[in-house]
Formats: sequence, structure tokens, C-alpha cells
Amino acid sequence: MLTSSERATTLATLLTARAAAAGHERALSRWDGAEEVTVTWAELDRRVTAVAAALRRVTEPRQRAAILVADPLEHVVAFLGVLRAGLVAIPVGADRARVLADEEPAIVLATSATVAGTRLFLSTLDTIGHRVLAVDAVPGAPDFPEAPVAAEDVAYLQYPGGVMVAHANIVANARQAAPVLGPGTLVSRSPVGDPLGVLLGVAVPLVTGRPVVFAERPDSLAGPVTTLVSTADPELGRLREAFGPLRVCYSVPEATALVACGHPAGQRVAIVDPGGRRLPAGEAGEIWVSGPNVARGYWNRPEESARVFCALITGDDEPRWWLRTGDRGRLDESGELTVLGEDLVAGHPARDLEATTGEAHPAIRGSTAVAVRGEQAVLVVELAAGVVPPRGEV
Repeated sequence: MLTSSERATTLATLLTARAAAAGHERALSRWDGAEEVTVTWAELDRRVTAVAAALRRVTEPRQRAAILVADPLEHVVAFLGVLRAGLVAIPVGADRARVLADEEPAIVLATSATVAGTRLFLSTLDTIGHRVLAVDAVPGAPDFPEAPVAAEDVAYLQYPGGVMVAHANIVANARQAAPVLGPGTLVSRSPVGDPLGVLLGVAVPLVTGRPVVFAERPDSLAGPVTTLVSTADPELGRLREAFGPLRVCYSVPEATALVACGHPAGQRVAIVDPGGRRLPAGEAGEIWVSGPNVARGYWNRPEESARVFCALITGDDEPRWWLRTGDRGRLDESGELTVLGEDLVAGHPARDLEATTGEAHPAIRGSTAVAVRGEQAVLVVELAAGVVPPRGEV
């Protein structure tokens, strides 16, 4: 018989199960090198419920809520509170002005210490006013009923690109990642709003019941630790020295986060030629991915979503949708994936430049980034039919 956590289809329902089964146990910790702050599953559940109740009083289901919270523990509370309220979360990073202007969320989540600064920042944007909620200052709500959401509903938008990650996607990716992680304390060094940050800092602990410590370096942590880092992490060399048992993985935001740590993590990976045909072991081509972790597409970009998320391999006996990652790699005879590196244009991944360009103006239907001499980039832009951008904007 499945346990309640095994039956859960959203992170919010997983939290309910964890709090009921092991409420007194440690869930999250923040370590700054001198002091550790810890939250149990029961405490996390109570605080998430309080945030959800406060949100429900001023918003409607499926509206968007932006999270401008740097503290990892408070960010997790905000993120799960948004999901429990039935809203769509937007973890906002460095490019917050553009993201907020594009998405126009119904509410912005901050902390008591940052509410004033957040309001000041929001006043500089050319948008309508935003409500601001301090997640650490909301009253308790023990009788709050959780908003019913479907596993296929969008849980959050991942930037850059505005990737629509469904509740089922993040739960599936956490269950795929769980067997990959070795023993020891889970450590997350990524910002909670990043793809690996959401996976390792929120979803895997909820799926497995293993606690996580948010720490930049594990030097002062007792006992063995384990974490995931991306093959594209610029600090990979330093992290190998600092963390010891490090699982280096290939991560793709459009696949929620984790795709492979050597071998694919519970999903299908194919190497495909430019004509859409599967290549044999040992040959290099584009990496395509298929599995329950692949996201639903890009927010408000249907044409680009169809091109990237709905590819078909020519001649496959079992037709299925595939995600085109834009990355190159090869599979060996054992099925191990080697990533040959992203195509960099002016020092940036080509797909990031293309995603940013696609969000710059509604007249842009798609774009292709091309490197030219002098480490410069040329963006070839396709305009949507019937839309003429104002002179000078594109």
C-alpha cells in the first residue's frame, strides 16, 4: 500500500504528509558558518499554511505571485505558501525588473526587513501597483483548507525563459533525483529560485524526507554531505575540492532541472541529427529529452513552445513528444551521456540569449543567436505575422 507521501502529487500535499508523519524532525537548516537556524516539518507546514491563508484573502487561484526573498528558509516558506494557495509562483532573480514588468504579478512576497525597499523598487516600474506581503509577519491559520490543484497545473515559472513547470513535473524530477544522490546530509548551495535550488532545496527533501542544509560551503558541517551541481557551473573546480562526494549533473530548466548524472535520471535521452533522426551510440548530435519531468512550455510563447517541447523523432516506432535542449552530446553503448558543452555566443549560452530576446517584445516570434568575430553576437529575429514593432524597439 502506498504511503500518503507516495500518493502525493504536489509539493504542498507532500508537506502535509511529512508534517503528519514526522513533524518534530528537522526539515530545513541555514548555515552561515557561525550559526545554524533549523525548521522542523511541523513548523514549516504551519508557516506555509499561514502564508497561503494570507494570500488567499487578497488573490484568486492561478494568479501569479512573485517571490523577492533572499533568505533561503523564508524563500521556501514563500514558495510553498504560494503553491498551497493555488497560485503560480515566480521566483525572481537578478533580472527582477524585466520579469516583474512582463508578468505583472498580483502580489509580491518579501520579508519584514525588505518590505520598504521592495515597495520603493516596485514604484520605479512602469506597471500598476503591486501588493506586498511579508511572509515572516503573517498570523497563523490552523483551519485553512488547502486549495485543490491538479498535478498538471502550472506550479511556477522558471526564468530565464518563463518555463512553465507543472506540479507533476517537479515531483517527478525529485523522484528521479532521489536515487542519484548519495548518503549524507543534503546540501544546497544554489539560490532557491534556480532550477537546481528548487529541486535540491525544496522538492527532494519533501519527496524523501531527508533534511537539507542551505550552505555555500560544507567545511563546518559534521559528517558526510551530498549535493548536485551543474556541468555548466563556473565554480565546478572549487566545488569539487570543497564538497568531496559531488554529483555533477546535466541540468536543463525546460526539463525542470536534472536530466542526467552520467546516465539519464529516470527519463529518456536521445541523440538526434539535424534532420530529426536518432543517432547510434558514440555519435554526437543534439540532446533530446522525454519524461514526466519535461515542463509544459514557455509562458505566453506558444510557437516557441511547440518548436522546443513538441519535437518528434523521425521513424520512431513509439511516437512521443521530445524536448529539444539545443545542447550537444553523445551516448555510449552503456547509455551514459557525455555533454559536449553548450554553444556559447559572446560568452553566453545561445539559448539564454534567444530566450531573453523572445521576451523583449510581443512582436518577436523567435530568434537565433550567432557568434561573429570579436566575441560579438548577432541575433536573427523572426517577427510575428501582422505585428509591426515601434521604430527603434527591435
